[in-house]
Amino acid sequence: MSGVPIARSSTPPPVAGCSPLFEAAALREADRRASADHQMPSILLMERAGLASAREIIRRHPSARAALVLVGPGNNGGDGMVVARHLAEAGWDVQVRAPGGRGPAGADAATMVAVAGSLGIEIAPLEPLAPAAGTVVVDALLGTGAAGAPRGEVGRAVEWMATLGAPVVALDIPSGVDGDSGRVAGAAVTAGLTVTYHGDMPGLRVTPGATHAGEVVVADIGIPSAVTVPARAWRAGAGVIAAIPPKGAASDKYAAGAVLVVAGAPGLTGAACLAARATLRSGGGLTVVAAPAAVQPLIAAQLVEIMCTPVPDAAGYLSTASADEVARQARRVGALAVGPGIGRAPATTPAVEAILASIDLPAVVDADGLWHMAELAGPVARTAPTVLTPHCGEAARLLGAERAEVEAGRIDAALELAARHGAIVALKGPGTVVAAPDGRLVVNGTGSSALATAGTGDVLTGVLAVNLSKGMDPFAAAVTAVALHGYAGDLAGRGEGTIASDVLEALPGARAAVV
Repeated sequence: MSGVPIARSSTPPPVAGCSPLFEAAALREADRRASADHQMPSILLMERAGLASAREIIRRHPSARAALVLVGPGNNGGDGMVVARHLAEAGWDVQVRAPGGRGPAGADAATMVAVAGSLGIEIAPLEPLAPAAGTVVVDALLGTGAAGAPRGEVGRAVEWMATLGAPVVALDIPSGVDGDSGRVAGAAVTAGLTVTYHGDMPGLRVTPGATHAGEVVVADIGIPSAVTVPARAWRAGAGVIAAIPPKGAASDKYAAGAVLVVAGAPGLTGAACLAARATLRSGGGLTVVAAPAAVQPLIAAQLVEIMCTPVPDAAGYLSTASADEVARQARRVGALAVGPGIGRAPATTPAVEAILASIDLPAVVDADGLWHMAELAGPVARTAPTVLTPHCGEAARLLGAERAEVEAGRIDAALELAARHGAIVALKGPGTVVAAPDGRLVVNGTGSSALATAGTGDVLTGVLAVNLSKGMDPFAAAVTAVALHGYAGDLAGRGEGTIASDVLEALPGARAAVV
């Protein structure tokens, strides 16, 4: 067993250090090829899956001595029968229940039912009685082959499990969660631990599925390493940060990364300062803030190491009159950051369009910049790379959808937004999803709920802009920026009281920790 994926991808990672996430069909294909190409009996894989799960349950619940194993009609139920047998052999009091009393019926699963039965472990109908205190509940109802909301007796069993208040361990995937997308179409099991087999899945790492999965452990079930299948997505941990180019021994401030931050409006100067300071704290060499003339003195007073130039404005907000001066300032930098704290004045919408359309530099667009993009008739035509960093509400507005729709299918939303705008999209939130127009996907594995505080998105904007200014591939720039930002949040050490400035100041340490 391991906390990292065992399966090997037949496709290379988009950024060094990413680990693969597989669709359920690919993992089933790996099972099939292990049997067809390498003569490995499928029942042996089931035995190893159940044994690995039982060992994990015993390790995670050392004081427990009772288990209620709920089994469904398919191979997931067969895995559950193996778990029940090994827990019983370890001295646990084990009860096996099935909706309607009907146990697993597939060939391998039926064999496992018979083996368990020979040892006195029988399947009984599920009764809606709360298990005794200290009982671990094992979800072996539905595996990765199930689609949509759980139905009938199984659906009622899933709903009943939500009322128990007992620790739940899911086998392969929590029943009711889609392993490919993380969607939850109806009732779903909420587990504290999910033991999945051979390879990790996107739906276990992206909300809402990740919320139901709890901690995820990937178990080695013995499929040979020669069996490779394509990854659907990738998961980025702190190790990917090493892909960000460091300052060279002979670098000057321009080679280290030069950024123009287009930001600021009345009452919103803090966002500009956070984004600008983040560019230097994450390894940039030179930053210029282009701010409306009315608020430029307020921003400049807070930025000792950063130049802040005034641009023509309309009552303190960017307007079409601002675009020429912004373009002039952009001549000395390698990337743009557009949007932090620019407000939502109507005059700013054409300004954002003009800046993005006329400046042929990589750009990250965030916050109010995204609000103005949604006001336009269609995507801005750009030849240089663009990275959008919306949260779910901003993504919903750009897509003309409801926020709940985006939150329910974050992978699908990120891919659709990337395709529609021809841009890299970093859809922020738990397990930030980075999507490319060509279908590449990375789910971030750093960070925590400590980042759910105002201003952390502005910090990410600055980090990402620096990566773009260093000449990184825009997809890699986004993946590594998101990972660095999340890891800095992990290292900030303020827990529930973390603020954006804490994350900003932790950026150098986060970079140094992985170099």
